[in-house]
Amino acid sequence: MRKYLLIALITGITTQANAQFFGNKSVGVYQGLILFNEPILNNRNNSNNKTSWITEIDKTRSINESRYFSINYGLGIGNYKNPDNRFETYQSSTFYRAKFALMMHLPYAGGACSHCSHINLFTPFLSVGYNLDLLNNTFKAVGNNRVNANLRIGGGGVVKLGQYFGLMYGLTLNQRINVDYRTFFQHNFGVIVNLDLPESVIW
Repeated sequence: MRKYLLIALITGITTQANAQFFGNKSVGVYQGLILFNEPILNNRNNSNNKTSWITEIDKTRSINESRYFSINYGLGIGNYKNPDNRFETYQSSTFYRAKFALMMHLPYAGGACSHCSHINLFTPFLSVGYNLDLLNNTFKAVGNNRVNANLRIGGGGVVKLGQYFGLMYGLTLNQRINVDYRTFFQHNFGVIVNLDLPESVIW
């Protein structure tokens, strides 16, 4: 009896993983909010409490057509409104971002029901990655490097609204790799499209 229960459990998890929203190729567009002023971050050299923002576009590709692991890469442009105490509170910096991450897709939360395709499904994921930000001359003027790198770790999920379309939310904790080692939280909200379209749709 235990043997059959174990087989059913493994089969169910595999079915869920194979039926999740992420396909072999997906594209997403997101609006990100960057927060430096959270008490848990202990950024003592913050000069203000403004929220920075970034708009990102990225692509997710499965590794060897795996439903469990993908690589994620993309570009972004934003405005850094919360520089450290070397700057006045009104100063800001436009920046450009290149990003790369490894994603692990978890089984979806909708259950392995073959007759439940009309139910919106929630697909969770975990990620760990690296951002490379290029700031404008605001930082160069005070002798700082315009290139600002940060490690990020976090996760999120996609709510499936259609066969190839979903809404995504993600949260990452980012550790900046530069002289002041400030950390920040980034909230991402956006849309994601699964590009595994049937051949009849591709033109």
